[in-house]
Amino acid sequence: MYTVDIITLTKNSEDSIKATLFSVSSQSYKHINHIIIDGSSEDKTIDSIHEFNHEKNCFIHQQSGIGIGNAFNNGLKKSFGDLVIFLNSGDIFIDKDVVTKIVDSYSMYHWLWAFGETISVSRKGYFKRYIKQYDSWTQELFLYGNPICHQSTCFSQEILKKVGLYNEDVPLEMDYEFNIRASLISEPYLLEFPISYYDTSGISSVKVFKSFKIHQQIRKRYFFNTPFQNLRISTICLIKTVKRFIMIPIKQYL
Repeated sequence: MYTVDIITLTKNSEDSIKATLFSVSSQSYKHINHIIIDGSSEDKTIDSIHEFNHEKNCFIHQQSGIGIGNAFNNGLKKSFGDLVIFLNSGDIFIDKDVVTKIVDSYSMYHWLWAFGETISVSRKGYFKRYIKQYDSWTQELFLYGNPICHQSTCFSQEILKKVGLYNEDVPLEMDYEFNIRASLISEPYLLEFPISYYDTSGISSVKVFKSFKIHQQIRKRYFFNTPFQNLRISTICLIKTVKRFIMIPIKQYL
Protein backbone atom coordinates (compact mmCIF):
# COMPACT_ATOMS: atom_id res chain seq x y z
CA MET A 1 0.00 0.00 0.00
CA TYR A 2 1.38 3.39 -0.99
CA THR A 3 1.85 6.21 1.53
CA VAL A 4 1.05 9.79 0.51
CA ASP A 5 2.69 12.79 2.17
CA ILE A 6 0.77 16.04 1.94
CA ILE A 7 2.99 19.02 2.73
CA THR A 8 1.38 22.26 3.90
CA LEU A 9 3.26 25.54 4.32
CA THR A 10 1.82 27.96 6.86
CA LYS A 11 2.59 31.39 8.28
CA ASN A 12 0.09 33.49 10.20
CA SER A 13 -2.76 31.60 8.56
CA GLU A 14 -5.18 30.96 11.43
CA ASP A 15 -8.08 32.02 9.18
CA SER A 16 -7.28 29.55 6.39
CA ILE A 17 -5.48 26.56 7.93
CA LYS A 18 -8.64 24.89 9.27
CA ALA A 19 -10.09 24.41 5.79
CA THR A 20 -6.90 22.70 4.64
CA LEU A 21 -6.73 20.53 7.75
CA PHE A 22 -10.33 19.39 7.27
CA SER A 23 -9.77 18.69 3.56
CA VAL A 24 -6.77 16.46 4.25
CA SER A 25 -8.31 14.80 7.30
CA SER A 26 -11.50 13.87 5.44
CA GLN A 27 -9.77 12.11 2.54
CA SER A 28 -11.07 8.59 2.02
CA TYR A 29 -7.54 7.32 1.40
CA LYS A 30 -6.19 6.10 4.73
CA HIS A 31 -2.41 6.10 4.31
CA ILE A 32 -1.73 9.83 4.51
CA ASN A 33 0.85 11.82 6.46
CA HIS A 34 0.10 15.53 6.80
CA ILE A 35 3.41 17.37 7.16
CA ILE A 36 3.04 21.01 8.20
CA ILE A 37 5.93 23.46 7.90
CA ASP A 38 5.25 26.65 9.87
CA GLY A 39 7.20 29.82 9.23
CA SER A 40 7.21 31.08 12.84
CA SER A 41 3.57 32.15 12.91
CA GLU A 42 2.77 34.90 15.40
CA ASP A 43 -0.99 34.37 15.42
CA LYS A 44 -3.02 31.30 16.50
CA THR A 45 -2.08 29.09 13.55
CA ILE A 46 -0.28 26.50 15.67
CA ASP A 47 -3.03 26.51 18.29
CA SER A 48 -5.59 25.84 15.55
CA ILE A 49 -3.56 22.88 14.31
CA HIS A 50 -3.16 21.40 17.79
CA GLU A 51 -6.87 21.83 18.54
CA PHE A 52 -7.94 20.12 15.31
CA ASN A 53 -8.93 16.46 15.61
CA HIS A 54 -6.93 15.16 12.65
CA GLU A 55 -7.81 11.69 11.37
CA LYS A 56 -4.49 11.31 9.55
CA ASN A 57 -0.92 11.31 10.84
CA CYS A 58 -0.08 14.98 11.41
CA PHE A 59 3.45 16.30 11.95
CA ILE A 60 4.24 19.95 12.72
CA HIS A 61 7.71 21.36 12.10
CA GLN A 62 9.08 24.87 12.43
CA GLN A 63 10.86 26.18 9.35
CA SER A 64 14.63 26.14 9.82
CA GLY A 65 15.42 28.93 7.35
CA ILE A 66 13.92 31.86 5.47
CA GLY A 67 11.83 32.04 2.30
CA ILE A 68 9.24 29.97 0.48
CA GLY A 69 11.86 27.85 -1.27
CA ASN A 70 13.38 26.96 2.08
CA ALA A 71 9.94 26.00 3.41
CA PHE A 72 9.38 23.74 0.38
CA ASN A 73 12.73 22.06 1.02
CA ASN A 74 12.00 21.67 4.73
CA GLY A 75 8.87 19.77 3.73
CA LEU A 76 10.73 17.54 1.27
CA LYS A 77 13.41 16.73 3.85
CA LYS A 78 10.70 15.64 6.32
CA SER A 79 8.88 13.58 3.71
CA PHE A 80 9.15 9.80 3.58
CA GLY A 81 6.00 8.71 1.70
CA ASP A 82 5.85 7.12 -1.75
CA LEU A 83 4.05 10.17 -3.18
CA VAL A 84 4.25 13.85 -2.24
CA ILE A 85 1.67 16.60 -2.76
CA PHE A 86 2.02 20.26 -1.76
CA LEU A 87 -1.24 21.75 -0.49
CA ASN A 88 -0.61 25.08 1.19
CA SER A 89 -2.72 26.72 3.87
CA GLY A 90 -5.96 27.89 2.28
CA ASP A 91 -5.86 25.32 -0.51
CA ILE A 92 -8.23 22.35 -0.39
CA PHE A 93 -8.88 19.19 -2.35
CA ILE A 94 -11.85 19.06 -4.73
CA ASP A 95 -13.48 16.24 -2.77
CA LYS A 96 -12.72 13.44 -0.31
CA ASP A 97 -11.73 10.90 -2.97
CA VAL A 98 -9.04 12.87 -4.81
CA VAL A 99 -6.03 11.19 -3.17
CA THR A 100 -7.58 7.78 -3.81
CA LYS A 101 -7.89 8.62 -7.53
CA ILE A 102 -4.27 9.82 -7.63
CA VAL A 103 -2.99 6.61 -6.01
CA ASP A 104 -5.13 4.48 -8.34
CA SER A 105 -3.56 6.25 -11.33
CA TYR A 106 -0.06 5.81 -9.93
CA SER A 107 -0.69 2.11 -9.28
CA MET A 108 -1.88 1.61 -12.85
CA TYR A 109 0.59 3.72 -14.86
CA HIS A 110 3.65 4.00 -12.56
CA TRP A 111 4.38 7.59 -13.57
CA LEU A 112 7.22 9.53 -11.95
CA TRP A 113 5.16 12.68 -11.50
CA ALA A 114 1.77 13.92 -12.57
CA PHE A 115 -0.53 16.90 -12.39
CA GLY A 116 -4.25 17.37 -12.76
CA GLU A 117 -6.77 20.15 -13.15
CA THR A 118 -7.18 23.06 -10.76
CA ILE A 119 -9.89 25.53 -9.83
CA SER A 120 -8.45 28.91 -8.86
CA VAL A 121 -10.48 30.77 -6.24
CA SER A 122 -10.42 34.39 -5.02
CA ARG A 123 -9.98 35.17 -1.32
CA LYS A 124 -13.72 35.08 -0.45
CA GLY A 125 -14.61 32.45 -3.04
CA TYR A 126 -16.86 34.57 -5.26
CA PHE A 127 -14.59 34.31 -8.29
CA LYS A 128 -13.55 30.91 -9.66
CA ARG A 129 -11.72 29.76 -12.77
CA TYR A 130 -11.49 26.16 -13.93
CA ILE A 131 -7.99 25.40 -15.28
CA LYS A 132 -8.58 22.41 -17.55
CA GLN A 133 -6.01 19.80 -18.50
CA TYR A 134 -3.95 20.13 -21.67
CA ASP A 135 -4.68 17.85 -24.63
CA SER A 136 -1.03 16.77 -24.65
CA TRP A 137 2.26 17.72 -23.03
CA THR A 138 4.97 19.81 -24.69
CA GLN A 139 7.96 21.59 -23.20
CA GLU A 140 6.92 24.75 -25.04
CA LEU A 141 4.19 25.25 -22.44
CA PHE A 142 6.93 26.51 -20.11
CA LEU A 143 7.75 29.42 -22.44
CA TYR A 144 4.73 31.44 -21.38
CA GLY A 145 4.81 30.91 -17.63
CA ASN A 146 4.36 28.02 -15.26
CA PRO A 147 1.81 25.65 -16.86
CA ILE A 148 1.58 23.53 -13.69
CA CYS A 149 -0.08 24.43 -10.38
CA HIS A 150 1.83 22.82 -7.51
CA GLN A 151 -1.45 22.37 -5.61
CA SER A 152 -2.48 19.84 -8.25
CA THR A 153 0.89 18.15 -8.72
CA CYS A 154 2.06 14.85 -7.27
CA PHE A 155 5.68 13.69 -7.18
CA SER A 156 7.01 10.20 -6.59
CA GLN A 157 10.01 9.83 -4.31
CA GLU A 158 11.82 8.34 -7.29
CA ILE A 159 11.81 11.58 -9.27
CA LEU A 160 12.35 13.77 -6.21
CA LYS A 161 15.66 12.00 -5.60
CA LYS A 162 16.70 12.82 -9.17
CA VAL A 163 15.48 16.44 -9.25
CA GLY A 164 16.87 17.42 -5.87
CA LEU A 165 15.64 20.41 -3.88
CA TYR A 166 14.02 23.71 -4.79
CA ASN A 167 16.37 26.56 -5.68
CA GLU A 168 16.31 28.81 -2.63
CA ASP A 169 18.06 31.60 -4.54
CA VAL A 170 14.85 32.15 -6.52
CA PRO A 171 12.63 34.46 -4.38
CA LEU A 172 9.40 33.64 -6.25
CA GLU A 173 8.30 31.04 -8.81
CA MET A 174 10.77 28.49 -7.52
CA ASP A 175 8.21 25.81 -8.42
CA TYR A 176 8.45 26.97 -12.07
CA GLU A 177 12.17 26.25 -12.11
CA PHE A 178 11.67 23.01 -10.18
CA ASN A 179 9.04 21.78 -12.65
CA ILE A 180 11.31 22.50 -15.60
CA ARG A 181 14.06 20.39 -14.03
CA ALA A 182 11.57 17.59 -13.36
CA SER A 183 10.30 17.71 -16.95
CA LEU A 184 13.85 17.31 -18.29
CA ILE A 185 13.98 13.98 -16.45
CA SER A 186 10.49 12.78 -17.33
CA GLU A 187 7.42 14.31 -18.90
CA PRO A 188 4.59 14.73 -16.38
CA TYR A 189 1.64 12.41 -16.66
CA LEU A 190 -1.60 14.29 -17.33
CA LEU A 191 -4.36 13.50 -14.84
CA GLU A 192 -7.69 14.34 -16.43
CA PHE A 193 -9.61 15.22 -13.29
CA PRO A 194 -9.62 18.22 -10.91
CA ILE A 195 -7.47 17.94 -7.81
CA SER A 196 -7.61 21.15 -5.81
CA TYR A 197 -9.08 24.57 -5.21
CA TYR A 198 -6.16 27.01 -5.38
CA ASP A 199 -6.26 30.18 -3.28
CA THR A 200 -5.10 32.94 -5.67
CA SER A 201 -4.67 35.65 -3.03
CA GLY A 202 -1.14 34.55 -2.11
CA ILE A 203 2.08 36.49 -2.62
CA SER A 204 2.96 35.01 -6.02
CA SER A 205 -0.43 36.11 -7.36
CA VAL A 206 0.15 39.69 -6.20
CA LYS A 207 3.79 40.36 -7.12
CA VAL A 208 3.06 39.67 -10.77
CA PHE A 209 5.72 41.92 -12.32
CA LYS A 210 8.44 40.48 -10.10
CA SER A 211 7.28 37.01 -11.16
CA PHE A 212 7.43 38.14 -14.80
CA LYS A 213 11.10 39.15 -14.46
CA ILE A 214 12.00 35.90 -12.68
CA HIS A 215 10.27 33.88 -15.40
CA GLN A 216 12.39 35.68 -17.99
CA GLN A 217 15.60 34.80 -16.17
CA ILE A 218 14.66 31.14 -15.70
CA ARG A 219 13.40 30.79 -19.26
CA LYS A 220 16.69 32.07 -20.72
CA ARG A 221 18.59 29.59 -18.56
CA TYR A 222 16.75 26.52 -19.84
CA PHE A 223 15.43 27.43 -23.30
CA PHE A 224 17.67 28.69 -26.09
CA ASN A 225 15.65 30.94 -28.37
CA THR A 226 16.66 33.55 -30.89
CA PRO A 227 16.49 37.24 -29.85
CA PHE A 228 13.36 37.65 -31.95
CA GLN A 229 11.74 34.61 -30.30
CA ASN A 230 12.63 35.95 -26.85
CA LEU A 231 11.12 39.33 -27.71
CA ARG A 232 7.91 37.71 -28.95
CA ILE A 233 7.62 35.44 -25.90
CA SER A 234 8.36 38.30 -23.47
CA THR A 235 5.74 40.50 -25.14
CA ILE A 236 3.08 37.81 -24.80
CA CYS A 237 4.09 37.17 -21.18
CA LEU A 238 3.97 40.89 -20.40
CA ILE A 239 0.43 41.14 -21.75
CA LYS A 240 -0.57 38.17 -19.59
CA THR A 241 1.12 39.82 -16.60
CA VAL A 242 -0.82 43.05 -17.09
CA LYS A 243 -4.05 41.05 -17.20
CA ARG A 244 -3.06 39.32 -13.95
CA PHE A 245 -2.30 42.70 -12.40
CA ILE A 246 -5.76 43.98 -13.33
CA MET A 247 -7.28 40.90 -11.68
CA ILE A 248 -5.55 41.46 -8.31
CA PRO A 249 -8.44 43.42 -6.71
CA ILE A 250 -10.89 40.70 -7.72
CA LYS A 251 -8.66 37.98 -6.25
CA GLN A 252 -8.07 39.90 -3.03
CA TYR A 253 -11.56 41.23 -2.23
CA LEU A 254 -14.13 38.92 -3.85
